Amino acid sequence: MSEPESAPAGRADSGDGGNDDARVIGLHGDSGAFRLLLAANPLPMWIYELPTLRFLEVNDAAVGLYGYSREKFLTMTLADIRPAEDIAILRRSVASRREVLERSGTWRHRKADGRNIDVEVTSHLLEWAGRTACLVVVQDVTETRRLYAELARRVLYDEGTGLANAAFFTDRVASAIARRSRPRPPGGDGAVGVVVVGLGSLDELASTAGDEVVAALIAEAGRRLSGACGEADLVGRLSGGRLAVLFEGRDTDDVLRFAGSIADQLAAPFGVAGWGQLAVPVWVGVAFAGGGDDAAAVVRNATWAMRHAPGDGDSDSDGDGRRLAVYDHAARQEAAEVERTGRALEVATAEGQLRLHYQPVVDLGTATVSACESLLRWARPGFGLVTPDRFIPTAERSGLIVEMGGWVIDHAIAEAASWPERTGLRPKVAVNLTVRQLRDEALVERFARACEVSGLAPSSVCAELTESMLVSADDRDSYRALSGLRDTGVEIAIDDFGTGYSSLSYLKRLPVDVVKIDRAFVSGLGVDPADRALVEAVVNAAHALGLRVIAEGVETGRQLDELRSLGCDAAQGFLLARPAP
Repeated sequence: MSEPESAPAGRADSGDGGNDDARVIGLHGDSGAFRLLLAANPLPMWIYELPTLRFLEVNDAAVGLYGYSREKFLTMTLADIRPAEDIAILRRSVASRREVLERSGTWRHRKADGRNIDVEVTSHLLEWAGRTACLVVVQDVTETRRLYAELARRVLYDEGTGLANAAFFTDRVASAIARRSRPRPPGGDGAVGVVVVGLGSLDELASTAGDEVVAALIAEAGRRLSGACGEADLVGRLSGGRLAVLFEGRDTDDVLRFAGSIADQLAAPFGVAGWGQLAVPVWVGVAFAGGGDDAAAVVRNATWAMRHAPGDGDSDSDGDGRRLAVYDHAARQEAAEVERTGRALEVATAEGQLRLHYQPVVDLGTATVSACESLLRWARPGFGLVTPDRFIPTAERSGLIVEMGGWVIDHAIAEAASWPERTGLRPKVAVNLTVRQLRDEALVERFARACEVSGLAPSSVCAELTESMLVSADDRDSYRALSGLRDTGVEIAIDDFGTGYSSLSYLKRLPVDVVKIDRAFVSGLGVDPADRALVEAVVNAAHALGLRVIAEGVETGRQLDELRSLGCDAAQGFLLARPAP
């Protein structure tokens, strides 16, 4: 018999055919050597007749693996050891002798007890007792394939939820981005969107209910999320309580609508055995792949959006525990700059990068300097002298403002104590406060200690706070701090008056000595009669309460003349003097 030709890869066969190097073996049924080799081989082997697929011979290893007796085997055909769903393929494939014989591979066989096993088969043509037959060698790879599958599951999927793990999820995002770069049909959006969902309060829940309860809650959240997604959408677990969904080829509006619905899916309490119904806050972040974005960047962007989604009290929150944000590159760049600023501020005080400039306040009656307002500057390496509007908000949010504010109090009072000897003048020194400082219980003691150490009388010190601070701060905090400062002899001034939407009742209730009219009203003097009327009303009301009035932002002689005519006590602005060290 001639050597078979090679068959094209991928063609169907019976699963019991030979490989591309198969040789036709010419043997006779009475070959004792071959029978001995067949019987003694540790691998399951058999010979079957090609036309009928009937078994002609089996060895003991095959009997042991499949569970049929040798006698039973010899009454059966190949179809009897194939699962029912594979029979049609087997019948079709035997129509071509070449397809049957010339491919090795992994197939399913059925044992006597009904269980299916995975086997690798190799076949050779031969003549057996004058019949055209096929020799088959079988290796059971069921356990090997199970171990491979388990390994793949552990490598690709999260053990706690069964969802795609972070590495697999990111890899799938990369594949989606690669497909997006290919030409798309007209009208196809081809958007690649990633939605990251964060479950909150898990640390607190773990401390009270335990890690197992948290794990059960996360698993249930994963099931809900998977149930809400389509078959083409991939759901994954990134880490901890962060889940993610990959959307490919959907319209961006569809992704955004779905992101909103995800919050609804997870807003309902989770039923956890032994703990009843547990509800946790949910944050949702959305990001879309843009030009040049890699998979890791898109996932990071969606995570960033989730972490910066508004809270319950924020204006963009719907107030029912859901938070949703879409990634914004400009916002992230701004946040990154704020973070860099915050890190740089952490060492600014210790490394001597803070500076104080002073702007005089001129008494309009005597034309003398009655006070100097201390203004903080930051000599940030590589940025030059930075003004407070660019770093005070960051310091306020981070809490560094208390340390920096303490530095200002100490240094401003110490420098003011040296002014009489250096200049012959004794103006007050004004120090600006923030809301965080106003709530600091050590604030009054800080002022008192600075005055004691420097020798400057507290009556030569003025603490300034803006009108908006009084509106945002708790009245009890404000009154306690201001009363404490006033009791030590420190003067209290309300800065930027007229911009905080407060009423004059604040001036009556709080221990205040000075009102500073905001530059927004001063700038209109001599131009806008309404501004003149407002300034006049503030001056008259303050004087009626026994308070002095200072006008800020004076830049023209006309403004100065108007202020004198209205009876304003003092003025401050570039017309009179700019801030200087």
